[in-house]
Amino acid sequence: MPSVQIPFDIPVREAFEAEDYLVTSSNEAAVKWVDCWPEWPNSHCTILYGAAGCGKTHLSHVWQQKSGAKRMAIEDIGTANPQGLPNCLIIEAVDQIAGRADMQEQLFHLYNRQKENEGSLLLTAVKHPKYWPVTLPDLTSRLLASMAIEIGPPDDELLAAVIVKQFLDRQINVPMDVIAYLLLRIERSFEAARDIVRRIDSLSLSRKRKITIPLVRDLLD
Repeated sequence: MPSVQIPFDIPVREAFEAEDYLVTSSNEAAVKWVDCWPEWPNSHCTILYGAAGCGKTHLSHVWQQKSGAKRMAIEDIGTANPQGLPNCLIIEAVDQIAGRADMQEQLFHLYNRQKENEGSLLLTAVKHPKYWPVTLPDLTSRLLASMAIEIGPPDDELLAAVIVKQFLDRQINVPMDVIAYLLLRIERSFEAARDIVRRIDSLSLSRKRKITIPLVRDLLD
């Protein structure tokens, strides 16, 4: 019987550099739009949307490095000092609070302040803003007038890159034959890629074994 140990819950350091972001057909439109800043024609607000783990946060970090943007937590939208707002601002997971009347009002004012100050606003969400439960008509019209760009489902190249990056974030180099093996056997989603990497890493630590096809096969079986 193989020896088993309880794996430590080691923090994962995610890499958000521009060179770590692979461009494929799934995200090419979003990358091109971010790259063309500050020449965002007819829009000071951009909404990146797509499934969990698709790379919205990573791409927002790429834009942050390019623009010098600051991040604002969604719960701080209503308490921000209007005079102290940065020229470029990032707010993630905005659709999580889109159904709250108080937050809709605050987001509406924030949107307007950024426009008046000729600033730029980058929002992220899971779905297109037309599906957000917004009940404030003025905010709805502004969101729908914003540039909304989807990061689509992963193709093979992007899904492989996501898996490799998830392992690298855990300081693990995995043979490409393992990646190819996984691509044929996991659900084709970013969330599934993140989950399988976490489970493989945990199994590898608990069994004190390198990550190989036989180890992955044990997990999938």
